[in-house]
Amino acid sequence: MDKVYEWIRNIVVYMILNTIIMNLLANSSYKKYIKIISGMILVLIVIAPLMNIMELNDTIDFYLASNNLAVETSEFEFRLKLIEEAQINEFFGEYKVKLEESAKDILAEEGLYLKNFDIVFDQKEQSNTFGQIIGMEIDLSMEEHLDEQVAEVFRVETIEINRIAISKEEENADKQPPSPLEIKLKNKLSDFYNIEPDNINISIQGG
Repeated sequence: MDKVYEWIRNIVVYMILNTIIMNLLANSSYKKYIKIISGMILVLIVIAPLMNIMELNDTIDFYLASNNLAVETSEFEFRLKLIEEAQINEFFGEYKVKLEESAKDILAEEGLYLKNFDIVFDQKEQSNTFGQIIGMEIDLSMEEHLDEQVAEVFRVETIEINRIAISKEEENADKQPPSPLEIKLKNKLSDFYNIEPDNINISIQGG
């Protein structure tokens, strides 16, 4: 019974205080907002005993704690993912350098020099081919050092012209077939790196 009396006393005290506050506000523009807040407070006071009887307080606390934990876990996973992505990118960067060095040795056997080396990896962790090479772009030269003075002699000023639209059929017709050397290099790199020859693009300067 003590809890019932305490409950009734809380309601009475609240109603008295609410009446005093409303009289003090008179015709204030904030009065309607105070009514909304006071109504919410009254609802909480009225249902408080029911929450205690049904042990809803513990349930609400549990769900609030669970929700906070979920938010903290999500933030932790996001930060961890950023760290993992940075580490993965660093790993693939180091891997690319090693592959570039090996490519230089392979091409040197053919009397060619590597000018540009770009490689694409499968970086999707859920993929079955994660970490494997899926594409290569290689620029080669017949000479180790191109003579810059000779290049300067043949350098001409760039003239902008309007682009002429051509169909894909015409573009494919104008495209030169790969040379025997390019085919040989593609097959050699394909066997060494375990990548399809069609995914290797080679450009040879001076060839």
